[in-house]
Amino acid sequence: MHVGLIGGIGPAVTFLYYQRLFEIALAKKFPLELTVVNCDMPQFLNNFSQDKKENQASIFAELTNRLQKAGADFVVLPSIGGSFCLNEFMKKSPLPVQDVMTPLSVYMDKYKGKTIGLIGTNKAMNTKIYNFKDEIDWLIPDGEQFNNVHNSYVTLATEGKADKKNTEILISASRTLIDKGAEAIVLGGTDLFLVFENQELPFDIIDCADIHIRHIANLAAK
Repeated sequence: MHVGLIGGIGPAVTFLYYQRLFEIALAKKFPLELTVVNCDMPQFLNNFSQDKKENQASIFAELTNRLQKAGADFVVLPSIGGSFCLNEFMKKSPLPVQDVMTPLSVYMDKYKGKTIGLIGTNKAMNTKIYNFKDEIDWLIPDGEQFNNVHNSYVTLATEGKADKKNTEILISASRTLIDKGAEAIVLGGTDLFLVFENQELPFDIIDCADIHIRHIANLAAK
């Protein structure tokens, strides 16, 4: 199947999805059909911060129109932050939407842990990934650490790279949640691979991006 990918939120994630889908297609020996459109990051961040769901959903829908014209069979939204307007987008989209939460839900249903730490944007943390999996006891950073995690995430997503300061903030927040009883940490933002990809940590990391990419690869192989 032809993959349509909404890129740009953020740039590193766009590269990650393409690279890993390419690698999986090469390993499993199927031809990868993929078209990418770019979502304007500053405009997205403005709509996200002001909770302009309809505005951003319309932008996603217009980008999806381009993907449909290019022959895509479905559209991939590789962003948990972008999912703040998921319901609105799904109503407007001319193609089936492959979001992050659906394969993550399947994964979490099989995961034995019930007390899970979560880091990501302020919206993702405050809403427990938009009221995702109420049966899980979610632990999130609090106080100054909450704001630091949000700001660090937005910075690395926008710049497409992690510096020493952001890395220390995000790993420290994760350790704090583990100390409070979390059995694993969900990376509630697909850009967080920039920090955690090459880290050897004494606790489990649940990488939403990796779960989503493997799901998309299975669809692409059909």
